[in-house]
Amino acid sequence: MTNARVCMMAMRGITKGQDVLVKYIKVGKYKVRLTNQYFALFTGSSNTFKKIIITKGELIDYYYRIALTMLPHIEDRLLTMHRFPAGIQEKGFFQKDVSDYFPSWIQRKAVKKKTNGIVRYAVCNNAATLVYLANQGCITMHIGLHKIDKMQCPDRMIFDLDPSKKDFAVVKKIAKQLRVLLEDTLGLPTFVMTTGSRGLHVVVPLKRVHTFEYTKQFARSCAEVLVARNMKILTLEMRKNKRKDRIFIDVLRNSFGQTSVAPYSVRAKPGAPIATPLLWQEIGRLKNAQQYHIKNIFRRLSAQSDPWQDIDKKACSLKKAYKKLQKML
Repeated sequence: MTNARVCMMAMRGITKGQDVLVKYIKVGKYKVRLTNQYFALFTGSSNTFKKIIITKGELIDYYYRIALTMLPHIEDRLLTMHRFPAGIQEKGFFQKDVSDYFPSWIQRKAVKKKTNGIVRYAVCNNAATLVYLANQGCITMHIGLHKIDKMQCPDRMIFDLDPSKKDFAVVKKIAKQLRVLLEDTLGLPTFVMTTGSRGLHVVVPLKRVHTFEYTKQFARSCAEVLVARNMKILTLEMRKNKRKDRIFIDVLRNSFGQTSVAPYSVRAKPGAPIATPLLWQEIGRLKNAQQYHIKNIFRRLSAQSDPWQDIDKKACSLKKAYKKLQKML
């Protein structure tokens, strides 16, 4: 019996119009309580659908089914939750500290604040945690760029290509140029992903030998090379009013404490688009950053396995590449 069928069996028999009905499902060795499965979390129009309603039950079902694919990308990482208990039509909130009522079987990691106190982050290492968080109205999962056993050394370097206007073709053009710089010129492996929002992430998997400051400066230098070649369409300017119509290449995510949207995470937008790892050869026919969503992601995965399944095997050092980069600057 598939994960989806288990989840849907737990929901079967619930009558629409009843606001609070509780069911339980067993996920692995844990029992998870489900509530308000028919509540409309997603409403409105998207790039793909003129009008669509997606329920909390469908979100739970998605995270249950995607767990085996998604967990390798998020396990042993600090998790920041973007919760929308009232649906995406209302303003959501970010949550780092685990609520007192979260079950004890959800793993925590205590991290000291810069000032006094600690933050107890959730760490998602099993499908039950994914299901529980979805039931709490957590639509989007954001993760740290490091594992919890070596906090000061990132294992990912990320370039976030964020367009100022709806010109996705230019985003794809810059992503391809960035790939050439990183792979062909600097000899680094690269992976690409839709953000599920407007842009693309280009990611380099790292051996855990560099500090965040080292990685951020490397990413900044790469971005400066690209901006110099594309000054009319690319910028490092953080302030939106100064970007004009240019694409913002965000490398600040490579700072300690920053996060990035998790691969296969749902975004809080109409149609429930998904941050989707891609093969580079798919970029040409990609229409927009919201092309994959809850309604079509499993059809994609049945035809194309996770393009990032071997990402950790490609982890590299930046040392040799940095020497080449400094000569270019």
